[in-house]
Amino acid sequence: MESMKGFEEIDSNWFPSPFGQGDQKGTLNHISGEKVIRSLQIPKLGKVFRLSHLMSERMAYRQTHGSYFFTTSLRSADYHPPFKSETENVFGANIGRLELSDHSGTHIDSLNHISIGGRLYNGHNASEVIGPRGSSMLGIDSTPPIVTRGLIIDLPSIRGVDVVEDSGPSEGEILRFFREHEIVPEKGDAVFVYTGASRLWNDPDRFSGFYDKSSGIGMECARWLVSSRISLSGSDAPSSEVSPSEIKGAMLPVHQYLITINGMRIIDNLKLDEVCLNGAYEFLFVCAPLALSGGTGSPVSPLAIV
Repeated sequence: MESMKGFEEIDSNWFPSPFGQGDQKGTLNHISGEKVIRSLQIPKLGKVFRLSHLMSERMAYRQTHGSYFFTTSLRSADYHPPFKSETENVFGANIGRLELSDHSGTHIDSLNHISIGGRLYNGHNASEVIGPRGSSMLGIDSTPPIVTRGLIIDLPSIRGVDVVEDSGPSEGEILRFFREHEIVPEKGDAVFVYTGASRLWNDPDRFSGFYDKSSGIGMECARWLVSSRISLSGSDAPSSEVSPSEIKGAMLPVHQYLITINGMRIIDNLKLDEVCLNGAYEFLFVCAPLALSGGTGSPVSPLAIV
């Protein structure tokens, strides 16, 4: 187990960002217009996989995020007597209302989500940036729509199990997996780790166990992601990273390393089981977060198109 002393980046001068003091895109800067055009040429079958889970009041959730609530606030019947006068075209409508965290279900973390010693990405003071009505900068509204090549590391297939519940992939496992599938990771790719957890999403009691103990992105994998100039990452585990932390006494150090130090956004709770079952480890990846002013994240429904 790695000690906090081994987390060298915390003790080094990690800001300003190499992308500039005013930067709010982080590693999404790695996605060039040329990268987008080349990624659009990936699909050959026209098959689309939804990489998000069904959201419902039954789903597992982290206590600090709060539960999901949906109600039908307006029904077709409400447009008829005695509630409203009948219209000539017998009009009716149904509308729902949501109450949820911006980190509910499958969601993307923005660069104002995690701090180190009270500082956010690019060294900004969290107490000055974060207010009761959101964030003045680095919020999810500063995250552009993402179109790039997506890759998946299928950890259960590497280790010959259905679900991996402890360590994340080593750099050796990552390189061997991509080599065996004739995939060469490139600058600007989005790379995700499949642990098998998403197979259990519909069993909230089982899935809740992954909040305390799960595989995902470990520090070795995180350093590989950054050195490979990957634009975005995440996993099908609820925290995306290995839990409990590989660094004794630390909480979500991979989030700190990727988001705060390096400006790489993370997508948690991805649904990766179906796309892995089909062996579609390379695809066109499309994800557009909700433009929530000052939000710390956004529920998303990314697509993998092959």
